[in-house]
Amino acid sequence: MIKRIENIENTAIELRKSHYSRVILSHIQTYGTEYDFCELYELRQKGRRAAVFVSFNGSLTADILEGASLGGVSLRETAEFVRFKSPYTVELPEDMTGKTGISGYQRSKRYFYEITPWKSADGIEIDPDAETVYATAFSGNESNYGLWLTDTVRRKNKDLLRLYSYKSSVLTLKFRSGGMAYIADVATPEEDRGKGYARALLGGVAKLMADDGYTSYLAANDLTRGYYDSLGYKLIGSDNIYKIKDSINYEQIL
Repeated sequence: MIKRIENIENTAIELRKSHYSRVILSHIQTYGTEYDFCELYELRQKGRRAAVFVSFNGSLTADILEGASLGGVSLRETAEFVRFKSPYTVELPEDMTGKTGISGYQRSKRYFYEITPWKSADGIEIDPDAETVYATAFSGNESNYGLWLTDTVRRKNKDLLRLYSYKSSVLTLKFRSGGMAYIADVATPEEDRGKGYARALLGGVAKLMADDGYTSYLAANDLTRGYYDSLGYKLIGSDNIYKIKDSINYEQIL
């Protein structure tokens, strides 16, 4: 049975050491359970909590709890829950989906790479102008800027998220948890690509994180993994991320 957790206070959740759990924890730390756009759910199996879900702004992330495993009934209930919520993107481990994936969703391969720290972080700008970061990372799509900025500021105020740049390249440190620092939205303006700016930025930020005791990592797809292979980054895992096939339905939902 899946039901919503209304109050996170005094709620014990034994998360696994995984990317999914780190995403879930970052949402909980940022918003708790007091907002309708950030909902926390639990899946109970044989009277015990076995998995948790976070529904956040059109996305759904889930993970099995430490020491738990899901039976066939729970797997079917998970698939039904995803279809009921109809998020635009879904990320959850294969032991929650099975090899068949999720009906109505397109499965795309994702690759996780460990970023090699440079010996120095010279030239790395900490907390650059947020509007510039957004314009570079998202090609100036102004329609979503307000939502992105509100979320970014909130996470920064919670000391979860950080922005960095090197010359014209930018990236976002999404969160740090369990000795791991997750980096996303790495971007360089088209006219400056090939100059080594992104490589220097990644290496410098990984150095800053290593100094604080964190291993930096990021996610790539089939189009971008060749770049990270060329930098010599270590492949540390892979999974599937799901996107809804019916984009018109998603627009209606929002």
